[in-house]
Amino acid sequence: MHYLTYEEFKDIMSGTEITETQFNEELSKAEIQIDAVTHYFYAGGLHDLTDDVKSNKKFRYRRASAFKQALCLIIDFAIQTGVTNSNDVVSGGVKSISIGRTHIETNGVSATYGRTAVPDEAISILAYWGLMYRGVPYR
Repeated sequence: MHYLTYEEFKDIMSGTEITETQFNEELSKAEIQIDAVTHYFYAGGLHDLTDDVKSNKKFRYRRASAFKQALCLIIDFAIQTGVTNSNDVVSGGVKSISIGRTHIETNGVSATYGRTAVPDEAISILAYWGLMYRGVPYR
């Protein structure tokens, strides 16, 4: 089951000119990218995106909505730039690379989170809602 439908995509990315065919072609690749940067938060079975979207708990609902919004940004980024995986980022005619805080620029496109095809905006949303947290819970 996919995280997102085309109808949800159109609602979140209102005014987009991306077709359903383009969306379907990029969805699975975008899901791989978002799972990698969120450490399989929703794919691992510990959390349920469908439950969170329907939750009456504000934080769970907002976190799930942010996850879907970030996925929309990844799909849009992939379609607009042609960058769909880390290999595209690394071998796509890299003009610049920095090691400290990892910054890669490819043909005017910036992908600053490691070697992923996830745009800065999506990373910002995911980080804000704790979906990129790597710590160990302590009680």
